[in-house]
Amino acid sequence: MRGARTRSLLLCGMLAAFVFPSTSAASPAATGTPLSDDQSFYPTSLRLQHAGEASGTILAATVSFGEDGGGAPIYESTDEGATFTEVGRISDPSFGTGLCCGSMLELPRQVGELPEGTLLWTASVGADEENRRMHLPVFQSRDQGRTWSYLSTCGTAPGDKGFWEPELAVDANGALGCYFADENDQPAHSQVLRRTVSTDGVNWAEPENVVALENPGQRPGMPVIRRLPDDRYYFSYEICGTGDAHDCAAYFRISEDGANWGDPLDAGTLLTLGDGRFFAHAPKITVIDDGTPDGKVITVGQELKHGDGTVADGNGGTLFVSEEPGSGENTQLTAPIQVPGARNEPCPNYSSSLTPLADTSKILEIATDYDDNGTCRAYYATGAL
Repeated sequence: MRGARTRSLLLCGMLAAFVFPSTSAASPAATGTPLSDDQSFYPTSLRLQHAGEASGTILAATVSFGEDGGGAPIYESTDEGATFTEVGRISDPSFGTGLCCGSMLELPRQVGELPEGTLLWTASVGADEENRRMHLPVFQSRDQGRTWSYLSTCGTAPGDKGFWEPELAVDANGALGCYFADENDQPAHSQVLRRTVSTDGVNWAEPENVVALENPGQRPGMPVIRRLPDDRYYFSYEICGTGDAHDCAAYFRISEDGANWGDPLDAGTLLTLGDGRFFAHAPKITVIDDGTPDGKVITVGQELKHGDGTVADGNGGTLFVSEEPGSGENTQLTAPIQVPGARNEPCPNYSSSLTPLADTSKILEIATDYDDNGTCRAYYATGAL
């Protein structure tokens, strides 16, 4: 997660189109098919697995801005990512105070009175308010994304600093966790990763640190959590503010139960290829259950860099594949979408989304890039693993 100033650029356009430098507008647009005409950021997607006859349907959402302000349109694909249709939209008056960083979860089991298969969506809200106290509202849908209602708030900032990138996950004990990046522990920490926990999706415990590094300038952020086929849990995040060649690099750690992640002071394991190349900024993951004991973890990041921090060939168009998640061993794969201008800005290849298909040798990617008019839009494509 980057500095507050960069994040604010993303948040300041709820009622009007963003204006970016001409260099951004001149960059080649991503390959793939436009998801919609909306101005779109932070794509998130999933394949329904607990929805009865609707299981197998792919849903996607973005943080989008148009004439009606900010919201989260919900798109559905019933043909394995070949086409998408908007089927719902999450909106709320509070989004007019700033909207960022949406994510979506299908409940794999009942939580409180929320049945298995309930969809949950959350985001960071309130960054544009004066004397802000940002918060993380959670919305629910019980009809595969057609209609949504407010459920609860899984976190509220204790101060006026940033409160970013919420991620929801259910642990092995059935508790719902809400993970987020918090800037409100300054000056002790520029940013930490925290979690609140709920047994019913409505009432949330006090926040606890998950990654809070000893160096006060380092900034862990962008949490993403997925369960592996062997029932372990994989936690992906970035660490910015390192002041070296690996600034904003992707890291990971493994948990046996999705609740205990080890010492918060531990940075985790740097995600690299054998030659030292790594992803910088906004890593996202998905898990492929291909019949092997622990499946595969596929990672995408905004920029591909050499170990010395210089941009590498394949930047904006590469995935990492780990066939033994947790081992630290990864191979390179060409991504379904190519974003030739991927760079440290809030749009090009930022927080791209990956979803497995029914054919486990294929994957869906949704990525963002500027179009010819300089508008950030989402594009989708499928590709081979």
